[in-house]
Order: sequence, then C-alpha cells, then structure tokens
Amino acid sequence: ADFEDTRGRVWAGSTDGLFYLDEKTDQFKAFTTPNSPNGIEQILSILEDNQQNLWITSSNSMVRLNAARDNVRLYNADYGILSSSWNWLNNYKAADGRLFIGGSKGYYLINPEDIIDIRIPHTLNFSGLKIGDKEIYPSENGIISVPFSKLEKIELPFSQNTFTVDFNAIDFHSSGLIKYYYILEGFEKEWHDIGSEHKASYFGLPPGSYTLRIRAINGEGSLAEKKMAIVITPPWWRTWWAYTIYALLFLLAGWGIYKFQKQNILAKERKRTQERDLAQAKEIEKAYTELKATQAQLVQSEKMASLGELTAGIAHEIQNPLNFVNNFSEINMELSDELSEAAKKGDFKEVVQLAGDIRSNQEKISDHGKRADAIVKGMLQHSRSSSGAKEPTNINALADEYLRLAYHGLRAKDKSFNAIIKTDFDESIGNVNIIPQDMGRVLLNLINNAFYAVNEKKKQLGDGYIPEVTVSTKIALKNSPISQSANPSIASANESIILVSVEDNGKGIPEYIRNKIFQPFFTTKPTGEGTGLGLSLSYDIVKAHGGEIKVESKEGEGTVFTVTLPIG
Repeated sequence: ADFEDTRGRVWAGSTDGLFYLDEKTDQFKAFTTPNSPNGIEQILSILEDNQQNLWITSSNSMVRLNAARDNVRLYNADYGILSSSWNWLNNYKAADGRLFIGGSKGYYLINPEDIIDIRIPHTLNFSGLKIGDKEIYPSENGIISVPFSKLEKIELPFSQNTFTVDFNAIDFHSSGLIKYYYILEGFEKEWHDIGSEHKASYFGLPPGSYTLRIRAINGEGSLAEKKMAIVITPPWWRTWWAYTIYALLFLLAGWGIYKFQKQNILAKERKRTQERDLAQAKEIEKAYTELKATQAQLVQSEKMASLGELTAGIAHEIQNPLNFVNNFSEINMELSDELSEAAKKGDFKEVVQLAGDIRSNQEKISDHGKRADAIVKGMLQHSRSSSGAKEPTNINALADEYLRLAYHGLRAKDKSFNAIIKTDFDESIGNVNIIPQDMGRVLLNLINNAFYAVNEKKKQLGDGYIPEVTVSTKIALKNSPISQSANPSIASANESIILVSVEDNGKGIPEYIRNKIFQPFFTTKPTGEGTGLGLSLSYDIVKAHGGEIKVESKEGEGTVFTVTLPIG
C-alpha cells in the first residue's frame, strides 16, 4: 500500500513494515516509534483522518499513528476488530470525517472524534537480580538495600560482572501479550526485542558505568519505560590509585634507568676525558721537553752570538799589542846586528847605547805581551760556563772593557760604522759582588743593542746624524731621587745601590711594545738578526743578582737602559 498524507509525506506499506520517503536522500526508510521500535508489520492499507492521524490495517489489527508521528495505538479484538483480511480498495473517508474500512466481515465505521483515550496505563518495575547463579535479595548491608520497585542503581565488583536482571509489567486493561525490549547504554547501540521474556542477562561485562533501559509495550501499543544505573567497579589493579602506583613505579624505573644511563655515560665520558687528558699530558710533556731543548739551544745560540761579537772585539784588541810586539822584535833584531858590529869594532860606547835601546824595546814587548795575555784570559773567562759563584768585581773596568769590545766587534763587521763613545764612571764605587761572566753578558747585550739602534738611525738620516753611546755608573742611596726607579725589595731603607746605565741617541722604542721587550723571543730586529732572548736573559741575570733592569725611551730621540744592583 502507498499513501501521501496532507503534509506531502509519501508512505509505503508492505509485509516488511511501514516506510516513508526521505526527501533528502530520495530513498524510503523504515519507520519506528518509541513504543514500536521494530515498526509495524504486514501493512495492508493506509488512510488519514481529519486530525492527520494515519489509520493502518495490518494482518490481525488496526493501528492508529498519531499526528505527531511518534506514537502508535493498537486496536484489536478487545475493541471489536475481528477481521484479519482487509480490502484496501473499499476504504473511504466521508465528508464528515468518519472512516469506512472494509474487510472480509464487512465495514468498520470509525469516528475519530468519538475516540477518547482514557485508561489506566500499565506499570513496569524491576523484580529480581541474579549474580551468576545466586539470587540476590534486598538487605540492609547487601548489594541491594531498597526494594526492587525503588531500585535506581546497583554497583557490582569486577568479580560479579555476570548477572541477570528481571523485570515485569502489570496491565489491568489490555488482555493482549506484553512485549519487552531492553538496551544497556554505554555497552550496546541497539535494542533487544525479547518478546514476552522479561529478563536481561550479561556475561563478563567490562568495568564501567552503564544505564539499563527497559520498555514494555502492551497489546494496544502503549509504552512503559524504566531505567537503572549499573556500575561495574574495576579490579584493584585497574583502579585509579593502582594506576597512580604504576605511574610512580614507571617514573621511578625511568628515573633509575636515566640515572644508570647518566652515570654510565658520565663514567665513559670521564674515562674518555682521562684518556684524552693523559694523551694531552703526554703531548704537553713531549712538547715541553722539546721546548726546553729548543730553548737551551737558543740560549746557547744567543751565548755563541754574544761570544762571536766579543771575539771580534777581542781580536781587534789583541791585534794592537801583537803589532807592537812584532815591530819591536824586528827593531831588536836590527839593533842586535848593530851591537855585534860595534863590539867587533871595539866601540863600547855604541855597544852600551845599543844595549840600552834593546832593553827598552824588550820592556815594551813585555808590556804589550802582558796586555795580549790579559785580553786572552778575559776571553777565556767569558767563554767558559759560569760557576754561579759571585766574586768581587770592578764594575767600572768590566763596563769599560765590554764597551770597547762591543764597539770593535761592530767595527769588525761594518768598517763604515763610527760612533762617539762616552763613559761616566763613579770612581768611588769599589768592587761589587757579582758573577762577572753573567753580568758581562748583560752589559754586552745592552751595549750591542745601543750600537744597533744608532747604526739603524744613521742608515736612515745619513751624515746629518752623529751616533752617540754613553755608559755610566753611579752609587746612590736607594731612596734618593736619582734611584727612584730602583726596586724597593732590593735593600733596606737608605742602603747604597749601584746604577749602571747604557744610553743611546738612536731611534727609541715605541710605547706600545715597551712592555714586551723583556719577553722571551720578542725582537724588533729582522728575521735572522736576533733571537729575541738577549733582553730576556739579561732580565733573568739581573733578577738573580737581586736587582732590576728598567728602560726609559722616547721615540725618535733615544733610549736609556738602567741596571740597578745591590752593593752587597
């Protein structure tokens, strides 16, 4: 059967149930209501009254679908509907709204306006509970503490998650069979149609909160509904406090693993660091050993360089007495021949005169030989290694000797070099307790640097510049104005000290490198002309003597190096 109601909705009925046309999808969908969740079966005809109710005939009854389309009412034999065979072609709605529905037994006249739905509804209640195969009864301290008719919630432990709930409906009006439906919301999505059976059973229900809803529909299609909350508590190992313990244990385990891994990583890192440090220490030790060897070689090279410069001066100094010795020896040989001739002639007066000349010449030969011997001894004393023992030394003589040796050494290398040499020695200075070899190296280095500075300036300025180097000594009190540069740690207040100065009028030292000149290997000379150890060694030697070395310089005008030594 098919039918279009006054609202324009198209209905279709068949043996499979009642359907309506969904305009959105343009497809027929099964129609149900809360009191007819499975729909209406065996549809034979459809008719609409003036109140927009649909009257539908089925195999053994007549069904009214209300205007709201959300409730059905069943009319069966209790209302005088006896026919089970309908003739939908004989259905008719009169002008006054009465309905004529034809069947095998004749026509049924229905006046919808005369139908009054006043009746006592049927009731539905829970009636029993069975856990497993054990019946549960209400008791004060039991699972159920109220009567079943007032039961709204039950709470069961996880060990009792297999249960059966009984329920019953009471209908004092309809004599038809009551159909039951149930659904456990939170666990199921579809209703169970259990017919006349009135129990719901669940097996192994997982922990959670659920709502059991039951419906009872009587023979007239009247609906009664009841619901009850069911809570299945989880086992202790699935409770929130158990999960809290798990989380704490997990965090503790994670922390333990983290600490273990961290300690393991740190141990490995420490081992790698120790191995790396050991390797670096070995490399440093090796580099230090090589550096000491190199430094020793450089120091020896510096000493040999100073020895070479000294030797050149000494050679020049020895040359003068040797020339005198050679000249007077030749003269004595000639005088000896003349003496022999005079003796043969018997000229005793001439013999005496010639003998006197020979003696005079011999004295000069002796003097110049001693001078050469002294120079050679000084060279040997300078060349041999220092014993480190201090001895009384005439500082004025030492300074004068090294000034002349340095000058002649430079002249030996550069014949064009000339400079004005000045000395200003304090004759009141007695012997000073120093290591002469070491202090001689200091003076030779300072004087050589002074000659180098004036020579470089001479090359730049030419004949308009006159090089000048002055070496002076002075005795002074520690706190006197002339010794303000002295080290306060040298001696006690008012103690006498020695000042040895080497001054030149050379290029001067720029201020930005003045604090670097005593550093090892620092030099302003071109590559190959200096090792950068001269002033560094001089500084160490003076410090070892309990003194200090200071520089004052004005760029473009000259430099003064002052060595301060204690007298004691």
